[in-house]
Amino acid sequence: MNGLDKIANVMPRDCFVGDNSVVFLVHEEHMKKAIGKNGATIEKISKTLNKRVELFEYTKEPEKFFEKAFYRAKIEKVEIRETKNGKIALISADNTNKRIMLQNMGRLKKIKQLAKRNYEIGEVRIR
Repeated sequence: MNGLDKIANVMPRDCFVGDNSVVFLVHEEHMKKAIGKNGATIEKISKTLNKRVELFEYTKEPEKFFEKAFYRAKIEKVEIRETKNGKIALISADNTNKRIMLQNMGRLKKIKQLAKRNYEIGEVRIR
């Protein structure tokens, strides 16, 4: 977390190290600064940490978080339900967009981890 703060002067809300990457959750108003012009800040952090850097945008509403995290897919609806076992996110999309979301399982795993850590959402279902 200090690496992003030191290089970009942006304090992330959350951070964890994946297999070969570092994942940062950055407040939406600081995202541009965290990326840098033409991705220069991300590149610098990546070289410093010697790992790939992934940024996700934090929003107050978990529905918006999922829409931004799955930016390549067109999501029809995100519904957060409270169950006896905790919160569940139900993400609705057509078959083409479901395929886009499920294509990169590593990214999906990171999104689920961020949702659990920051929104207390224990399960994410794509339907």
